Amino acid sequence: MKRGCLVLTLAVSGLMMIGAEGTIAAGSLAGAPLVSEGISLELGHRDYMNYCAACHGAEAKGDGTLGEFLTLAVPDLTKLSKLNAGKFPEERVMEVIDGRVDVKVHGMRDMPVWGDWFNREAASSNTDKVARELIVNDRIASLINYLKSIQTK
Repeated sequence: MKRGCLVLTLAVSGLMMIGAEGTIAAGSLAGAPLVSEGISLELGHRDYMNYCAACHGAEAKGDGTLGEFLTLAVPDLTKLSKLNAGKFPEERVMEVIDGRVDVKVHGMRDMPVWGDWFNREAASSNTDKVARELIVNDRIASLINYLKSIQTK
């Protein structure tokens, strides 16, 4: 069990470092202030593939390669609406992504707090708190919109 947690921690850390490379390329360390890309399905899909697919799978079916190391089965994110009487649980999804609520069935929080991570990525000496918040909020909204777009009927 401890070995599985260690492997998961190392894998998630590696994925975070890969994501950080994109931030560096965007100019955060080059001295240019970061700006929001806006809200888009493209950004949501890109962030999903970079941060979520390792556990939830490329098709969001709960079959990611790291899922076997978690304490419980990884949920199929394409069925969120179906499991909620046909209504996408937007507020709940936002709270889980940004870290306001724990996913209690996991025991220890296996899922990283992406709101905190996106905030660290948006940090730059030239990017103020308001700009960082906009970047983080747009990324979370894009991710939520992407998840809405892949719901099964």
